[in-house]
Amino acid sequence: MAQSAAQAPTTAQWTSLYNLYWTIAIIAGIITVGALVFFALRYRSKPSAGPVVRDSQPGIRVVLIIVFLMALVLGSVAFASFQAIAFYESKLNDPNAIHVNVIGSRFQWSFQYLSSNGTVLREVPGQLVVPANTVVVLTVESVDVFHSFGIPALRVKADAIPGKTNTLWFNAPTTITPLTIQCYELCGSGHAFMKAKLTGCQGSC
Repeated sequence: MAQSAAQAPTTAQWTSLYNLYWTIAIIAGIITVGALVFFALRYRSKPSAGPVVRDSQPGIRVVLIIVFLMALVLGSVAFASFQAIAFYESKLNDPNAIHVNVIGSRFQWSFQYLSSNGTVLREVPGQLVVPANTVVVLTVESVDVFHSFGIPALRVKADAIPGKTNTLWFNAPTTITPLTIQCYELCGSGHAFMKAKLTGCQGSC
C-alpha cells in the first residue's frame, strides 16, 4: 500500500514541497545556531580585553549579502509553492475526471457518485471505490458541524463546512488495499471513529 500510494501524483507533489521546506529549515537552523555559538565564543567578555572599537564603516556589503540570500530562499519557496498550486488546480477541470460528492455527518462519510451531467447515480456510506490511475474530483460538504475530509496516504485534505463546498482531487493508486479516509476536525464524541475506506480498482468499478 505504501509503495502504491507513494506513486500517486498528489503524494509526490506535496512530499517534494514538504522536503524542500524541511531542507531549508534545517539549513537555516544550523546556520543560525552556529552563528550564535560562534559569536558568543568569539566576542565573549575577557579580563584582558581593551575597550571595544566600533567600525566606523557600515557593513553595507554584509547587509546586501544577507538580503540577497533571504530573497533567494523566499523566492525559491514561493516558486515551488505556486508551481504546486498550479499543478493541483490544473486537474480540477479534467474532462475525463470522475466526480463524487462527499457528505460529512456525525460520524460518517457518504459518497454520491455523479453522472456526466451531475445527477446522483447512487450513494454509498463508508466506502469510496474508484478506478485506478484516474483523476477523481471530490466536492466536500457537511450537513451538521465542521468536519475535515482527509486521505493521509495521498496527502489530500479539505474542510467539510455546512453551507459551503470545497473541492479536492487525487489519482487513485493501482492497489486493491484500502486506504484510510478520516476526519481531521474534532466534531464530537465519535470523531475518532469517523473513518471510511478508499479502494482503487482496475477498469470500470
